[in-house]
Amino acid sequence: MFALLKNIFNQKHIMKKLILSATLVVAGFIGINAQAPDGFQFGAGIRAALPVGDMSESQSFGVGAEVQGEYGFSEKFSGVVTSGYTQFFGKKVTILGVEVDFDGVGYVPFLAGIRYYAGSSFFIGAQAGYGLFMANGNSEGAFNYQPQVGYNGSNFQVALNYNALSKNGSTNSHIGLTGIFKFGGGGESKK
Repeated sequence: MFALLKNIFNQKHIMKKLILSATLVVAGFIGINAQAPDGFQFGAGIRAALPVGDMSESQSFGVGAEVQGEYGFSEKFSGVVTSGYTQFFGKKVTILGVEVDFDGVGYVPFLAGIRYYAGSSFFIGAQAGYGLFMANGNSEGAFNYQPQVGYNGSNFQVALNYNALSKNGSTNSHIGLTGIFKFGGGGESKK
């Protein structure tokens, strides 16, 4: 499996990042008066992921858990850190008449970034850091980045993002949807 991971990272095709449609979908959720948190807020939730580009050739979908901390610097800006685990499930494909069964891959991100609250509940943000792919006891790490758009409610957040790991000129990417339940910390949103 480690050879498969190296092959995935060495492919030369780079996925174009299209997030405009995601922005339009999330923008439809604007409405509740919740902005950047006042102080520190902790959250945890679930994540669904759909591989795109080269990664979609060997992986079908992913599910996982995510934790995040968010600190509101002002009414419009906050800093955020994220980690978690997502399990991608391998595909069974036929190549030149031979059936190939790809193994699943685990993904662990270590990301930090900033969010801008453009409206009463709508945020856009970007995070960067380090990500790991793991399979069969081996791991491969790379630069990891994640632009996102989202909705911030009183007790929850929903974020849609494009997540990519880049190494040696190639990119493995997926579209992720995360639902976070907020608890602990400073909790209250700025009014």
